[in-house]
Amino acid sequence: MDDLIDDISRRMISRYTERYKKLGYDVKTLGWGSKEQQLARFAEIICGDIDFTDKSLVDIGCGFGDLANFLTKRNIKFKNYLGWDLNPDLINEARTMWKDQGQFSFDVMNIAAIEESKPVADIGIMLGVLNLNFRDEIDNYDYARRLVSSAFKIVKECLIVDFLSAKHSPDYPKEDFVFYYEPAVVLDFALTLTPNVELKHNYAPIPQKEFMIFIYK
Repeated sequence: MDDLIDDISRRMISRYTERYKKLGYDVKTLGWGSKEQQLARFAEIICGDIDFTDKSLVDIGCGFGDLANFLTKRNIKFKNYLGWDLNPDLINEARTMWKDQGQFSFDVMNIAAIEESKPVADIGIMLGVLNLNFRDEIDNYDYARRLVSSAFKIVKECLIVDFLSAKHSPDYPKEDFVFYYEPAVVLDFALTLTPNVELKHNYAPIPQKEFMIFIYK
């Protein structure tokens, strides 16, 4: 599987590099439909019970580090922010944007291939990372389990992950290139990591129905 994961990662890097060359710093480079959709999803992670105050954060698949900007503007008093992305172009752009601000740091890192097992932050956030449909190439649930398991090992308190939901909105057509997860299947997997799990499936479509899972240590 490792060779397949490496190949998928290389193609993902190429995918976002081509978008970056064409669009530059733009939410559409990252696959967001609009800035409003991006902000709506960000808002959902701070609507729950998690207190980000004085917490260290790792944003897995951080893109340009827009989440850091969102949290700062919302006056969330987190301790520091570490952004990880497998694409060097996105990380270089983020470093340029956030230079000379010691509270923020960015590294090229592939969570699918990471061997790290020690925590690097209190709270991990992984948004939009698991949306691509791999069809017969690799089972999407197996891929998600691998990434979520790796990410959970590197947080001290909680990991937040989002998924497109198989309980999709009837007024929004399904798209072939994304994968829709059954919430119950994801919940069952998360419960193999810890008994402390929260599934959030009650927020408005963005524009498709999705859900978040909060996995606590």
